[in-house]
Amino acid sequence: MRPNSTFITPVLLWHVCLLLTCFCPSVVLGNLKVIYAVNAGGQEHTDKHGIHYSADPLHGRIGTASDYGNHLLLIGRVPEQDEVLYRTERYHTATFGYTLPIDGDGEYALIMKFCEVYFNEPNKKVFDVVLNNKHTVVKELDIFHQVGRGTAHEEYVYFIISNDRLYYKDEQSDIRNGVVRLDFIKGHYDNPKINAFALLKGDVANIPRLPPTSDDILPIDSDMAVFNDRVSAEGGGNSEISSDQLPENQQRSRDAASSVDDDIFEEDEDNEEETWTKKRKVSGPRQPDPYSMDDSSVMLPVFIAIGAFIPLLFCLCKL
Repeated sequence: MRPNSTFITPVLLWHVCLLLTCFCPSVVLGNLKVIYAVNAGGQEHTDKHGIHYSADPLHGRIGTASDYGNHLLLIGRVPEQDEVLYRTERYHTATFGYTLPIDGDGEYALIMKFCEVYFNEPNKKVFDVVLNNKHTVVKELDIFHQVGRGTAHEEYVYFIISNDRLYYKDEQSDIRNGVVRLDFIKGHYDNPKINAFALLKGDVANIPRLPPTSDDILPIDSDMAVFNDRVSAEGGGNSEISSDQLPENQQRSRDAASSVDDDIFEEDEDNEEETWTKKRKVSGPRQPDPYSMDDSSVMLPVFIAIGAFIPLLFCLCKL
């Protein structure tokens, strides 16, 4: 008896879809595709978003791999399972970088992960990041100045590739051999470094991000605005994008970021008021209690005694 093909085909398709879901880590968060991701100075790791980071391809070739961050008890702003991405790093005493493959034309987002695990003050490690040998995508990065020590920090870079050209803000450069360069530039303050990075393609407005702070929401939105202007220009549309013209998912992202920003601001105000109430110091020496200096409280018993003695004296005189 021949099996029913109308039954086998849906079952087979279901199994194929299941296998693709389980074994294709390049597709994450809906319409985002992971093109390339590296855990610098460390081993492979898959984060909570399903992004698979490969082991560092520069191992034993360029720079120094360090796990000095392992001495920290915790890394701020990230779940424990993903702290490994910020505990290891690669640094070099000169400019160094990685070669990133691309996947044809489209919109790209580069997420670079950093964490200061050594210095305890700003202006100790400062460096630039350059994309495709031309575009300074991060200038004078001071990780400690941004978030302090032992706290995760990310830099987000948005660009477009079209017809073997890379478009970043108002700049453009040629794509050769289907790859772009990512370089960390040696400056005057210590050595450049990187903890991890991921190159994503697709719906870049919804890339996974660290929990926002009141200081880093505005730069992210600013970069996205420039990126959206470029997308509109490429599509022949108006570069001025209003809230009504935004895609629904991007509008929700901005609304959520605005809501988080307001909550953080209100919480900071409450904490500041509470701290001021608890830690308020007296300005100048303590003033004496004016009621403690009132002579009437001291003379009152004397007046009572005199008042009681006068009737007694009157009675004695009658005798």
